[in-house]
Amino acid sequence: MYSSKNIKRLMIVLVASIFGLLSFTVFGSVGSTYDVDILPVQDNLLDETYLSSNQFTQIDDLSVVNNFLDVPATYLQVGESDSYILYMEEESFAIRVLNKVDGFIYGSSISTLDDNLSNFNTTWEGIVNSCVTIKYYSYNKKTGIYTTVEESFLNNPESVASYELIDEGFEANLTFGESDISLTLRVYLDDDYLVVEVPNDSIQEGDTYKLRSLKTYPFLGAVYGNSIPGYIFVPDGSGALIRYQEIDVNKDIYEFRYFGQDNSIQNTLDREPVLAFPVSGMVLGINQHGFISIVEDGAEFASLNVFPAKRNLKYYYTYNEFVYRSLYQTPLSESEAESGSGRLVIQENTNSCNVVLKYMFLDGMDANYVGMANNYQDYLVDNNLVVDNVDDSSFVSIFLDVIGSETKKGFIFDEYLEMTTLSELQVILEELNNQSIKSKVVYKGFTSDGFTSSGLWAGSVSNRLGTKSELNSLINFTENNNIDLYFYFDPMMVYEDASFNLYKDIARRINQNLYQETGFTKDQYYITPERVVEVLGDSINKLIEGNMENFAIGSLGNTLYSDYNDKDNPIDRSEAIDIYQTKLADINQNILMYQNNLYLLRYSDSYLMMPMTSSRYRIYTDTVPFSSYVLSGLLDTYSPYQNFSSSSKVELLKMVDYGVYPSYILTNETAYALQNTELRQIYSSSYNTWKTKIKNDYEFIYKALNSIINAKVISRSYEDIGVYKISYSNGVDIYVNYTNDQITYPGFIIEPLSYKVVE
Repeated sequence: MYSSKNIKRLMIVLVASIFGLLSFTVFGSVGSTYDVDILPVQDNLLDETYLSSNQFTQIDDLSVVNNFLDVPATYLQVGESDSYILYMEEESFAIRVLNKVDGFIYGSSISTLDDNLSNFNTTWEGIVNSCVTIKYYSYNKKTGIYTTVEESFLNNPESVASYELIDEGFEANLTFGESDISLTLRVYLDDDYLVVEVPNDSIQEGDTYKLRSLKTYPFLGAVYGNSIPGYIFVPDGSGALIRYQEIDVNKDIYEFRYFGQDNSIQNTLDREPVLAFPVSGMVLGINQHGFISIVEDGAEFASLNVFPAKRNLKYYYTYNEFVYRSLYQTPLSESEAESGSGRLVIQENTNSCNVVLKYMFLDGMDANYVGMANNYQDYLVDNNLVVDNVDDSSFVSIFLDVIGSETKKGFIFDEYLEMTTLSELQVILEELNNQSIKSKVVYKGFTSDGFTSSGLWAGSVSNRLGTKSELNSLINFTENNNIDLYFYFDPMMVYEDASFNLYKDIARRINQNLYQETGFTKDQYYITPERVVEVLGDSINKLIEGNMENFAIGSLGNTLYSDYNDKDNPIDRSEAIDIYQTKLADINQNILMYQNNLYLLRYSDSYLMMPMTSSRYRIYTDTVPFSSYVLSGLLDTYSPYQNFSSSSKVELLKMVDYGVYPSYILTNETAYALQNTELRQIYSSSYNTWKTKIKNDYEFIYKALNSIINAKVISRSYEDIGVYKISYSNGVDIYVNYTNDQITYPGFIIEPLSYKVVE
């Protein structure tokens, strides 16, 4: 067993798995005043500069876009479905897709193989025209350094290919002339989708070079500068758009990892973007033409790459890159192991990555970010990746994370902090219920060790928080009043002062270091995937014995890593997903997870910590509510904690705009007690401080969101700067006014910083 007495007081951002979430909510500065009676001013005056920034959605240019590609005579028709016709160029295997609905043509290349492409040198001509481009590692024996080399299929005359026609498409066997790496590319039409596959078992490496990554058809949909109106869609947080602008307006290239970085191989970037859904898209004429690109398999090893139009490459384009091997630092000494430094080497084994990409081409009013969300929702439902948990009996609710207890380091003995007892929680819920405020509640830190020291396995409720009778009273009250009460544990992460087995429980990074991260006051460790599911099952059985039958599971929904405890047979991210899915499929209890990545979304009753913004990178021109619209009418979605919102009224308007309910983290006692604990970033949480705001927030959003329960968003239009109209499938329109002005429409007005529901 392992327990450390070393307390590290490092002022860094607390890894969000303390709360079982990966969210970029700013918790605020820690000061000497906690739970003050006066809350921040809620009415924020917004000027046009702010409303015209990339934190909001901007006006669309609806200019007509006609075909700018054709189907060259050298292309062969190789497939046809009800919606599309697929053409292929022999030798290059470049493709054209004709959307039969509107006649628009999409292409993976600019012209034909024999044409000289303007704006491209020979190397780039090969990349543009090639069906597959790979990167491989080359090792210099003299320097001991690995370099990465890019090779398109057409760049080397020694490349060899053969192909055969298959149902509605073709299969090509490719061998790259320089690296001697071979693979199979399969391209075909499947009803409403164009499918592109590279089976993992088809990849063969030569003796000299090792595969790093591959990309297929990177220039599919590429746009020259701002030659047409439209945008690239990126699923960063709530969703972001990159509108086509003049050449050199943006020069930075962006790479986004789906489901976050694999921390067992490389360290997480600061403020890493949240890409919970492996989907992207391009619009080539707003409300006219576009497509979504769905990573159906291989997303756990994939990154979305986005390129702006620059002087040396004048096109906007985007593609998914699939990584089979990475470089990592292996220590050559104990000091290097402690510092995380060492010699750069490559992964010995490739990731178990099957590439399956599905493209759906959009036309008319589907060719925008709302149409993308709706079509992606249909895909998720059709493939059983999300379960419809909303019906006409559902209701508007708030989400509460309630801290029962925590421990504080003492001079001799640790101090047990009773933050919210069972009876106090029941009083809070009774008061909210008497005000007709419906809630979904998670009770955290209910064991005798406190929240962050409770260990791997879920334990019994501490008698310092209440008796068994009080527990049963709380459970009965919630059941009788339609309040969902969940009990929290985290089978994936444990703190250093809790009980665990260092050698049996803890995952190892690829360099054989323990998977360990640093919090405010103590380190945290991550558990091997096989032990995660073992602990998960045992903990659920333990809680059920105590009459606790609904569970909130900490880091599992949003944290994904490999485990190298067994160096010869490591568990990569794909295998970890399989382990988690297999276990959760056998659990019939109600479960909540935090900010779910797609691969576990079907197992969660609701979506917690729904992002309300993007990462706001300079290349972004707009923020859009894609993620919440994907789940509209399917799952209740809840915001990040409103305790830490710097612009409360704007956040509430966004909830109305995005269809998201509010969340709060609460205690009965003042948060001052937590200031020297691992929860020190919670600077205001007492119910007495927040109850008035909770009531006001609920009343503000209720009229709007109660009108669209079980309805799906069908459109969202820009009416004016800071004014939007959201239309739902049940005939309700909601107008949201972020401005300081009163907005007048025929028959109604919208007050400043307010909304109007029109049925």
